[in-house]
Amino acid sequence: MCNSALSCCSDKVMVQDKVCTNWQFTAAGTQTVYTDNLSQIITGTGYVKIESSTGPITVTFIRNAATIQTIIVPAGSSTSFTVGRFDTINLTATAAAQGEFCITIRYNL
Repeated sequence: MCNSALSCCSDKVMVQDKVCTNWQFTAAGTQTVYTDNLSQIITGTGYVKIESSTGPITVTFIRNAATIQTIIVPAGSSTSFTVGRFDTINLTATAAAQGEFCITIRYNL
């Protein structure tokens, strides 16, 4: 399908998946909350909510083992994000904590 006289683009099939999970740390540590198994260039929009914690949570977006973005979520709060070109998302806590992680992933097939 051509969209102008100067360029021509092939039709793309966009897919959207939503993943939500509760997370919990009994002590300080790191856990993976999302891993891309499609090896696609993806974009994700979502949020991290802390329901109980004595300290902040760090959200780390990773691509090929390299950190591409980090977000700090203060204790007792939440944050939303839109990030692209990642393959793994980790949460890191400095103490016991629990909350919710939700993300909507978009990619081409």
